[in-house]
Amino acid sequence: MSDSQITLNQFFSPEKKLSPEQLSSLESNKKVSSLKEKIWKETKVKGPLVLDLIIKKTAEILDIGILDIMVKAWNKYKILLKYLDKEKYPPDETFLVPLAEHTIKSEHRPSLEILINDQPAGKIEFSISISIMLEGIILKIQDGKIKGITTGTCKGKGTLKCENIVILEKKTGSIPLPGSIDLGEGIPIPAPAKRRG
Repeated sequence: MSDSQITLNQFFSPEKKLSPEQLSSLESNKKVSSLKEKIWKETKVKGPLVLDLIIKKTAEILDIGILDIMVKAWNKYKILLKYLDKEKYPPDETFLVPLAEHTIKSEHRPSLEILINDQPAGKIEFSISISIMLEGIILKIQDGKIKGITTGTCKGKGTLKCENIVILEKKTGSIPLPGSIDLGEGIPIPAPAKRRG
């Protein structure tokens, strides 16, 4: 997968500062204020250290590839399973599979653990919720793997919360995606899990 792929970081473009209301809500959050107290007791460091950490780590938390989210969702499509049949779909042939207009929803629950003198002091929970509507997507499948994607357009919306407080929200209009994406060796289409019984 290419390093140049679009991440949730670019989607949310979090360069804007948190509003005074958001900062105040975060500061008065029970978990955040008890962490601030703990840090003060252990280190005698005052100030907005916890808030600074949250803001600093937001970019890392959002470093999730949108392409990874899409491929993971497509791999759940039953429509792709038939391409695992090597008799009907020989490994040396390439098949182009147009996908109908569809929406991919994805939820992520990263957390930030704060250590004081190498001891866990507490955790800050985040939640990312994203919904991407795609149209004009064609998958290139060979030998049971997604080897490439011809892209169309997408529009999406997403929310990033920290301890249930919305710190980023984004809604986009229609965005053209970057033409075609080569997935190199390809991403295997997973075989259906065998049922126990």
